[in-house]
Amino acid sequence: MPMIAAALLALSASATASDPVPAAAAAGASECIALLAPLIGEWRGEGRTVIPDGSRQRFDSRETVTSRLSGNALLVEGKHSLAGNPAQLVHDAIGMITWDARAKSCRFRTALASGMGGDFPIEVGPGRFAWRIDAPGGRIDYVAEFTQDSWVERGRRTGPDGRAVNFFEMTLRRQ
Repeated sequence: MPMIAAALLALSASATASDPVPAAAAAGASECIALLAPLIGEWRGEGRTVIPDGSRQRFDSRETVTSRLSGNALLVEGKHSLAGNPAQLVHDAIGMITWDARAKSCRFRTALASGMGGDFPIEVGPGRFAWRIDAPGGRIDYVAEFTQDSWVERGRRTGPDGRAVNFFEMTLRRQ
């Protein structure tokens, strides 16, 4: 175990020495995360989705957003269960929103209980964020709008023919 800790320390030191973060990049991180700060806390609500077989499914949602990495990242944990059945999870995910100093933009890194996940650019603005997943056979766009007390998120799937289907909507309230 000490060998692993020494290796991690050496990697950290070499990354710090060879790749300092310019003040402008740090300012970008602060701005990006500051715009999302109203999300920090516990959220509960409900939603609906169209699952791959075309049927509709209602779910109950719980999202927990915490500040991490000295305030330079947000950790978002979402647990969604079949409506009225908290023991039956239908979506279990975690995401981290961070500043990418090289790209000078925010990134959204996700992991799902199913083993899927990814690394996506995320657009952040006052009271909103959006990200896009390029998938085989089309793309998926998510847009979320929030205030201090509400969070509404929608998902749209666009096929290769350009036809778009709204397949996801979630409405949450701060707890």
